[in-house]
Amino acid sequence: MSTRRGFTIIELLTVVGIIVILVGILIVAVSSASKAAQAASTRSMMGAVARALTQFKTDMSYLPPVLGFPTSGASQMGTVGYLRDLVIPPAVTGTATPQVIAQVQNYYSMTSMVEYLIGPGGRDEDGYGAIGVPADTDAAMKELPPTGIRSPLKDGVWGAYSNPRAGTQPLGNFSRRNLPQGTSANNSTVANVSGRALGPYLELKDGSLLGAIVGTDAVTGLPIVARAGDNNWSATAPKVLLDYYGQPIRYYRRGYVNGDPHRLGGKLVGGSAGTGIGWDLSDIFALRPQKFQPNTEMDGIADANGDTSTSRSLQMADFALFSAGPDQRADFTVRRDATLFNEDNVVEVGN
Repeated sequence: MSTRRGFTIIELLTVVGIIVILVGILIVAVSSASKAAQAASTRSMMGAVARALTQFKTDMSYLPPVLGFPTSGASQMGTVGYLRDLVIPPAVTGTATPQVIAQVQNYYSMTSMVEYLIGPGGRDEDGYGAIGVPADTDAAMKELPPTGIRSPLKDGVWGAYSNPRAGTQPLGNFSRRNLPQGTSANNSTVANVSGRALGPYLELKDGSLLGAIVGTDAVTGLPIVARAGDNNWSATAPKVLLDYYGQPIRYYRRGYVNGDPHRLGGKLVGGSAGTGIGWDLSDIFALRPQKFQPNTEMDGIADANGDTSTSRSLQMADFALFSAGPDQRADFTVRRDATLFNEDNVVEVGN
């Protein structure tokens, strides 16, 4: 009789171990390829946004201003004005104190790009597009398609800063925009119905890249983002552009003088104010490169680690776009951080 010989335990364990190793290598390779594809898609999308910003500047001769948290208690999370108020650039009038440096780091917007490049709101928000569903019976209120904007005027926020409607709200507040609201009490008699429509400057081929900020995480401080179709989606919540990791893209721009987006500010020199606003994008720590090409490095203001390394391209840039990358985290107080959060930051600069 012949004897049948099977696999020994050691042989089985060896085969299983080899299979596990191969599967692990495959998972790592697929994950790396997926991250690389997401990074490439995010960079491509940010490039399209940069071109849209440049076209907006060509039409208006200035870049969209920074919109942020409300300057009064009138606008709250979930209401139409939240995160749509004008944020005036911090001014450095003397030595660059830690408080002022922190203000410079926080001068950015997540909502400006959608408000100005796409303009999804009605005429009561940006001067163009239908109001209500169905739209108001007034012919001027039924402009379609609803995307696009009318001229934001010389202050960039539809007169909310330079020529606001009567009220007690601070200058630049969303509720002070000089736009038709439907009643004579809200200046509908001076409705901005003339002039050509602008944009939309950006076409989103992937609707999942448009999000709405519906809250803030109490622990991390990060915005809570909903997408169309989610249970917590809100049509009135401020809209943002998302990277391919699901986080809002940040928009930074150079500071300007006296609420006039045409007048760009000066530069910090040796820690003290030069002329005008006193800083530029090379002073934003999270935008600074992790590595420098030859002859591109220069000195800027020191970050929390005392690191002054920054780049000439940021010093010359008029705007920058920022994504925190695959880990969705960043340290905004330093250029290089011990936890390596900033290693995968994605930055696009433009003029």
